[in-house]
Amino acid sequence: MNEQIKAPKGVRSKTPVDYTSQDYWNGLIRMSMSKFFVLCVLANRPMHGYEITKAVARTTNGCCAPTPGALYPVLREFEEGGYVTYHEETVSGRARKIYKITDKGHKAFQIAAKSWLDMSRCIEASANGKCDIDGCC
Repeated sequence: MNEQIKAPKGVRSKTPVDYTSQDYWNGLIRMSMSKFFVLCVLANRPMHGYEITKAVARTTNGCCAPTPGALYPVLREFEEGGYVTYHEETVSGRARKIYKITDKGHKAFQIAAKSWLDMSRCIEASANGKCDIDGCC
């Protein structure tokens, strides 16, 4: 008899993470890098949401293209934190928010870029068998 065992009521059953999966690591990297690349493309010029998505996709060769469901909460978070502002324009009778990075957003981008560069050096050293436990991270 092949009966599936169910978790007790109120207990969530969770599938174990496969840390040997390239898809897992790619997804984790994409998720964490998307905020960085939103700031990156806005550092070049103001854009509306669809432009931001396309610019991030182009900048990352498709690796980190955020979906609208992921992009707009990030933009709202950045706006609430003072990292971006927006103004509305009407195009073909439709209102469009144009997002612009602030000085605080530029500073956050510069700090994030330095952090990612530092981390990438550590990852490269580790991958080459030269992990310095006291010098990384």
